[in-house]
Amino acid sequence: MATFEILGSTDPFLKAHLEQGESIFAEGGAMAAMEDVIDLTGKAKGGMLKSIARAAMTGESFFMQEAIAERGAGSLLLAPGYPGEVRVIDLDSEAWCLTDGAFLCGEHSLEIATTRNKSISASFFGGSGGFFIMTVSGTGKLAVSALGAIQEMPVPPGGELVVDSGHVVAWPKELEMKASLTTKQGSGFLGKVVGSVKTGEGVVLRFKGIGSVLISSRAQPAFIGWLSGRLPSSN
Repeated sequence: MATFEILGSTDPFLKAHLEQGESIFAEGGAMAAMEDVIDLTGKAKGGMLKSIARAAMTGESFFMQEAIAERGAGSLLLAPGYPGEVRVIDLDSEAWCLTDGAFLCGEHSLEIATTRNKSISASFFGGSGGFFIMTVSGTGKLAVSALGAIQEMPVPPGGELVVDSGHVVAWPKELEMKASLTTKQGSGFLGKVVGSVKTGEGVVLRFKGIGSVLISSRAQPAFIGWLSGRLPSSN
């Protein structure tokens, strides 16, 4: 079984150690360095049709990197494409849902699927993957990444955990998730829109059930807006 180790506290690497014959798959372009006993190839994880669907519907890479220790035990360093934290999740015959860009790598024993987002409001307005969500299932290690720090926050017993959609990283599939335009219940659609404008919150995701949600300290839409406002104009 591959071992994962997070190296560094700020914008860390993920070190994966493989025994001979072991392999992992990672997001395209994630490999930063590796020992020469490891071979790296591009593969359509789950087959051609599933890879096309995943790339078109979730924004993840069509080809994933497969790293296999062909000529002996060895290690490689993986890095996300943006600044932030890396978190390793140990899956035990379970499934997790990931937001756009959260997947970094996983053991080869895991399966990747693209599932339909049952929350229509989240599909239109949320940052949770649109109409389709990447789901990783099985038994093995899964590494996710996000802008800023990652915090695990449990769903309160008998209540809801309300999270701004741009800050959600990943959650267990068994949790119930729905979206709304404000942190308040009711008020009708127009009232929700007005409330969202007043508070500046936009879309929130509501989680129910037993489990925890991984939340990032930086929201991708806000970060992109901040960055684009500081880039020099082409004119």
